[in-house]
Amino acid sequence: MKALLVTLLAAAMPLTVASATTVKPAVDSRAAVYQQQLGKLVNALQQTTAVPGFSVAVVRQGKLLATATSGYADVAAQQPVNTDTVFRLASVSKLVGATMLAELVINKQLDPDAAIGRYYPELAQKYHAITIRQLLAHISGMPHYQQQDGDIYDSHYSSAIAAVATLKARDLMSRPGSEYRYSTHGYTLAGAVYEKITQQPLTGAVPQFVARWSGKATPLVENIHQLHKNSSKLYELEPGGARELAFGEMSYSAFGAGLSATATDLAYFGAAVLQKARQQPALQQLLFSATTLQDGSIVSDSRFQVGFGWRIAKDEQQRTVYHHAGSTPGARSILAVYPEQDLSIAILSNSSWVVSMDKLAFALASLYLDNAEPLPLTKLSYRIDNKHTTLSGALSCNSSFCQLSDNETDYAQWVNSFNAGKRAGIHWPVFAYSTTQGERLLLLNNIGIATLNGAQSHYTLDTGKHQTYSLTLFAGDNSINQ
Repeated sequence: MKALLVTLLAAAMPLTVASATTVKPAVDSRAAVYQQQLGKLVNALQQTTAVPGFSVAVVRQGKLLATATSGYADVAAQQPVNTDTVFRLASVSKLVGATMLAELVINKQLDPDAAIGRYYPELAQKYHAITIRQLLAHISGMPHYQQQDGDIYDSHYSSAIAAVATLKARDLMSRPGSEYRYSTHGYTLAGAVYEKITQQPLTGAVPQFVARWSGKATPLVENIHQLHKNSSKLYELEPGGARELAFGEMSYSAFGAGLSATATDLAYFGAAVLQKARQQPALQQLLFSATTLQDGSIVSDSRFQVGFGWRIAKDEQQRTVYHHAGSTPGARSILAVYPEQDLSIAILSNSSWVVSMDKLAFALASLYLDNAEPLPLTKLSYRIDNKHTTLSGALSCNSSFCQLSDNETDYAQWVNSFNAGKRAGIHWPVFAYSTTQGERLLLLNNIGIATLNGAQSHYTLDTGKHQTYSLTLFAGDNSINQ
């Protein structure tokens, strides 16, 4: 059974220098508690995962609620991440692109269900019948990355129309509208249609759109030949530490994967989308209504439905969330917005790593939405039950957090199967809270945050396949020390 080793990249990143920082723009009575806990969690997450740098921002009712940063934007230079650090957005770019196209629809410049050949007659005939709605919902039949894309990061494209060359006249994988097939190349084509309609390259159109909607400087189209002065370096996790990556081209698909932003600006963008959707019912209906296939079935994945580019999901408390995550060399990202609670959360990092970004965002946002109050964990013993394994031990605590040790259960081995060759972990930070939904534990490991719900110091996590990971805490009174 593989051991989980929580070894920090100490040689590369002395964490005492770049610990989590928080901005404290208090907007309500819960803000101070939330800001403090967000900072602690992001710092512990960075230490546990060894991802070099994180930035998180939360906007509520159009105002900045909290931010937290941890780690390094440049490991070699020991430059900490701060709230101005610019990260790659990867596929979160798709939300910006989809919303820009939605603006054209609302302005009667684009029919989302018309054949794109109407707007782009020079396009290869095989693509003419596809619609914008099909491209954004990944039901156009356009394939995702293929073997012929080995050179896709090598050439620079000054416009989305120029980047259409990267499609290489590839055949469709299915009849448009017949099935869901995730495709970044579909967004390459959608960006070219945008340029055809507006007669403006995305390099100029994106910042103008963002300025109109949120008034912020980012997101923007990344240009690796003229990087933003605050751009984070890119990293890949390896057994010996975080290896810096060269900046490969993302200009092959600005709408699909080629934008970058600060976490704060991205969260404000999400808030602006919510505000405009409330003001314009037609926009709300367009962006956040589930798309259907030609047979009438809803376009969906196991965890979400697909709207006009935006994913439609429920968090663990069954609140509606619209979101999209992203992964590319040197980045992992998510933007998630809660329409009923008017909350937007952005999480950006500077390494690709295996994690359920949606669950990570839900866990962090829910602390505020559920009015979480931290419960101290001191001098506690624990018992873990998972499948046929039972472990017992005592929490070890420092000034920042407590942690438990698990290198034996099936769940621990499953966690270790992801990112395992890069870093493994025995010691998992654990945070306890009382919330309006009951007691909750957040267990941090090398694939993110696991949320365990329970009561009277007994907590469970559904690990799938009818299995649970159960954790019971013991103190003098057999409960959390309050």
